[in-house]
Amino acid sequence: MESIRDLPKGPLDLYRKRASFNWKSFKVHLEGEEFVRSQQKLWNFIEKTPEFEHPKKSLTLDEIRRRCYRQVKAYSTVFEGKSVKFSFLLSLYDGSLPLVRGLSKVTVPNGILDLGTERHAELAKKFIDGKFIGCLSLTEIAHGTNLKGFQTTATYNPQTESFILNTPNFEAAKCWSALLGKTATHALLYANLITPDNVNHGLHPFIVPIRDPQTFLPLPGTTIGDMGEKIGLNGIDNGFMMFKNYSLPRENLLNKVADVTKEGEYITVLSNPSQRFSASLSPLLSGRIGIIYNSTMYLRIALIIAIRYCACRRQFGPAESEWPVIEYQVQQGKLFPHLAALYAWTIFSYNLSEAIEASNKKSKDVEYLIIEGSELHALSSAGKPLSSWTARDAIQDCRETCGGHGYLKASRLGKMRAENDAGCTYEGENTVLIQQTSNWLLNNWEDFLKGKKVVSPFGTANFINETENILSWTFNCSTVEETLELQNLLQMFKWLNCYYLKKTYDKVHNLKKKGNSSFEVKNNSQTYFAHTLSLVYAEHAVVKSFITRIQDPVFEDSERQVLTKLCALFAAWSLEKRLVAFYAGGYALKNSNLEFFIRDGIISICKDLVNEAVSLIDVLAPPDFVVNSPLGMSDGEIYKHLEETFYKDPANFERPSWWREVHCKL
Repeated sequence: MESIRDLPKGPLDLYRKRASFNWKSFKVHLEGEEFVRSQQKLWNFIEKTPEFEHPKKSLTLDEIRRRCYRQVKAYSTVFEGKSVKFSFLLSLYDGSLPLVRGLSKVTVPNGILDLGTERHAELAKKFIDGKFIGCLSLTEIAHGTNLKGFQTTATYNPQTESFILNTPNFEAAKCWSALLGKTATHALLYANLITPDNVNHGLHPFIVPIRDPQTFLPLPGTTIGDMGEKIGLNGIDNGFMMFKNYSLPRENLLNKVADVTKEGEYITVLSNPSQRFSASLSPLLSGRIGIIYNSTMYLRIALIIAIRYCACRRQFGPAESEWPVIEYQVQQGKLFPHLAALYAWTIFSYNLSEAIEASNKKSKDVEYLIIEGSELHALSSAGKPLSSWTARDAIQDCRETCGGHGYLKASRLGKMRAENDAGCTYEGENTVLIQQTSNWLLNNWEDFLKGKKVVSPFGTANFINETENILSWTFNCSTVEETLELQNLLQMFKWLNCYYLKKTYDKVHNLKKKGNSSFEVKNNSQTYFAHTLSLVYAEHAVVKSFITRIQDPVFEDSERQVLTKLCALFAAWSLEKRLVAFYAGGYALKNSNLEFFIRDGIISICKDLVNEAVSLIDVLAPPDFVVNSPLGMSDGEIYKHLEETFYKDPANFERPSWWREVHCKL
C-alpha cells in the first residue's frame, strides 16, 4: 500500500529479509485497508502538529495535564466521529489521551443515552459537542468494587421536586473520578436513591452539574479536590468530591429503568433489584472493554521496543562472533509467547468491537438484551483482568530482556508498566471483578443441570451445553504436531472450562452442605477454583476468536501459516500453566506425554518465529516518532539513538550545582 511508509535500512534488515511474508500486505489484510489508511493519517497528524512535539525537559503535573488536554482538543478537531477502536491508537503515543477523550465524549454521553430517556437526549449531545465535560463518579474512598457499600445519598424532596445529595463522611467521598480533579463540569454520579417513605432503593445514576462551565469553579454544595500525582497516566486529573445538601432537579435522575414521580412514588420497569442494579451499570462495560484495548496497546509498544532491541543487541556466541540475543532460547521463551498474546488480544479486541457494533444494530426484546448484556458483562469482567495482567507480565519481561538499557526512562518501558498498572484496579479491581464471571458461569451451570439450554449470544459459553460429552474426552495425540493443531488445542480449552466449572460447582455445593453462609461459600471457593475458572473461560474466548479470524480468506497462505503458529503458541503457552489439571482430571493419562508435547511445541514454535518476529512487529508498529524509544526505532541503530539521548541534555555534562556539598578536601 502506497500510504504505508517504507522502513529505513539498518541492522534489522538481517531479520526482515528472512520473513516469510510481506509485512505491508499482511497489515492491510489483518486490519483492513480503510483502517490502515486512517492510521497513516493519524500518524502524519501527530508528527506535524505542534501540540504533540516531544518535550525537551521533564514537565510539572500541571504542564502534563495542560499538554494532554491540548492534544485531545487538536485530535478532536480532525478525527471527530472516529471509532473507539481508532481512538485507542492514541495509547501508543500516550495512554492518557484516549481516556481523557473517551470518558467525556463517549462513556458519559453513551451512559446518559443508555440509562436516560428522551428528556436527556439534548444533554448528552452537549458532551459529544464538547460544551460540557463529563466524569464518571462511582468509587468512594472506603468502597470501590463493593458497590453495595456506597454511602452517598440522593433523598427525594417532593416539596422542591428535587433530590438532595449528601456525603455523610469523608469515607463516602467520590474519588478516583477521571477528569473530576480540575476540569469536569458534570458527573454521571451513582448514589443511593431514598424516597420520602425513607426506603433506600439502592444505587441509581444521576447526571449532576458540579462546575460552572464558564468559570470552572465548583458549584455551591460541592467540595471538589484533586488527588495529586499518580505513578502513571498523569495527563488525567483524578479527583474527589463531597456533597452537602446539594439540590438536584428530579429530571436529572437517569430514568430508563427506574423513576420517581413528582409526588415521590418509586416506579420501575424491572421488579428484580439485581437486574435493575446490573442494568444501571452499562457505562462500566465500555470502560472495561476500553481497558482491554489500552492493555493491548501497552503490550504492543513494549514488544516493539524489546524485539527490535533484542534483534540488534549482540552478546556472546558459539565462536568469536556475537549472536543477536534474540537467537537465545531463553530470550525467545520470554518474548515470543507475549508476541503471540499480542496478536491474540489484537484480534480479540477487534472482533469484540465488531460483534458489539453488529449486535447494537439488531432489534431485540428486553429478555434477550438482558441475556446478551450478562454475557458481555461476564466476558469483559474476565477479559479486562486477563488482558491487563498479560500486559503487566509482558512489559516486565520486555524490560528485563532489554537489560540495563531497559531501565532508562527514555526506553519508555517504565512508563508502559506504570500506565498499564492502573488497568489492574480501575473499573473494578481485577481479583474481585473476575468473580463476576465465575458467578455467571455457575448460574448458567445450575440452569443446565435443571435441563435448561444455555443461551450464549456471543458464543463464549456454548460449551456448557456439551459438558457431559466434553468431560468424557481424553488426550490421544501422539506427536507434537498433532497436539498443536488448533482444533486439538481448542478441544483442550473446552475440556478445561468444563472441568473447572464442575469442580468449582462441586466445591461450592460442598461448602453449602457444611453450613457455610453465602458469603463464606464465595470467599472459600476462589483460589484453585472460581478464579481459575474465569481465567480459562477468557483464554478460551480469545483462542476461539483467533481461530475464527485465521479462517478469513483475505489472508495469503504465508500469512495464515504464521498466524496459525502464533495462535498455537498462545494457546499452548496458556494451557501449559494448567498441566496439573489435565492429569488430575483424567484428561491426560500418566504416559500420554502431554507435558512433553506442549513444552516441546512451545520451544519449537518460538524457534520458528525468530525469522518472523521483527516483521510481525513491523505490522503493528507506529512510526518512530510515536514509538519514541532509542531501543525500539525502526532502523535498529540502538547505540546511535542512545548516544543522541545521552547528549541531548547539556546538563548531563555539567557538574551539579551542589558539588561543593560533596567536595572532599585533600
